[in-house]
Amino acid sequence: MKRIAFFLITFLFVFTGCLDFGNNIETEEPTEEQLAFCQSAMHLSDQLAYEPIGLRIDATGIDAVAWFCFYTEEEAIERIFDSEFVSVDSLRGPVSFYTNESMPKWWDVDEKVFEGGSVSVGGGRRMTVGVNREEGINTVYIFWCES
Repeated sequence: MKRIAFFLITFLFVFTGCLDFGNNIETEEPTEEQLAFCQSAMHLSDQLAYEPIGLRIDATGIDAVAWFCFYTEEEAIERIFDSEFVSVDSLRGPVSFYTNESMPKWWDVDEKVFEGGSVSVGGGRRMTVGVNREEGINTVYIFWCES
């Protein structure tokens, strides 16, 4: 019995490879469906007017992660997010982001000053949010993950 189990497990690893739990996406022009995902998962305010810069979703592992960046004229962080789900008081300090060379060019977080922080959004999901205010432009960077 142990030999059969060993054979089956070995067969599954050799012939199936890594399991795919979703699709990876990297775009500078998110679709309406992708923006709806961000709106819902990141608890963006229904009233928020914004212009997307880029979206990257890595969903092929067990835990999904997303990077979303957009411009908005909204300056008040409590109007960017739905305060029913996001404790905006947790988003009032300095914050920094991890980046590496595999990130898209729009995830340009090096050497920028951000106001924000990290916050739990329920269901094992967390967000790190940073708002960069330069020359009258508010650029919002969100790293979202679930575990």
